[in-house]
Amino acid sequence: MTADGQPACTPAPLVPTPIDRIDDSIGLALVTLLGRRTLLKAAAGGLATLMLAACSASPNGSPTPRAAPTSAPGATGSPAPASPAASSTEGKAPWVYVFNVGSKDVSIIDSATNKVVATRPLGAAVRWLSNAQRYWDGTSIWTYDFPGNKLQAIAIDPKEVKVTRTIETGTTGPGHSLMLTPDQKTAVLNAAGSNVINVIDLASGQVTDKIETGKFP
Repeated sequence: MTADGQPACTPAPLVPTPIDRIDDSIGLALVTLLGRRTLLKAAAGGLATLMLAACSASPNGSPTPRAAPTSAPGATGSPAPASPAASSTEGKAPWVYVFNVGSKDVSIIDSATNKVVATRPLGAAVRWLSNAQRYWDGTSIWTYDFPGNKLQAIAIDPKEVKVTRTIETGTTGPGHSLMLTPDQKTAVLNAAGSNVINVIDLASGQVTDKIETGKFP
């Protein structure tokens, strides 16, 4: 762990060219998972966040996406039930997505072989996502970064594996957690360096309130 409480991470090895089946299925696999089941963990030593994607290898080697969800995760605090189609692929190997803080990219791992099959550049250091946090709005993964210690909320497109929106908060990092409200219209993001919790309206991209918390929330 670093002095500010963040996982100490090292860059993951790069894979020169993603394989075709990753390109064809990465979006649907991740989007499908995020609406049906979430498995995200923080870890030190190079792997900041694990994201288990619901895409399984079929007998011919091609990925088989699981059934689409009926609702986004986190809306009720309980995981959505698996559909029959999803249950039929439970025994097949999933893809794992790993956010790497040091190299600011995402490694994609085939859990059947435990090998990295692709690494996609992200340009952001994603330090923490958890299934205890509501971060999925149906389109984007909402999280945070603080380059130059300037705290910002960021939205990530899981299909393209890239940052699609950046909202500057005008506050100082480090940050430790971003969470969406149940209606998915507002984000709350701690600014430990500024001793506040930012309240962010996602539609306008504006910080609408800064809640004083005392030292280093």
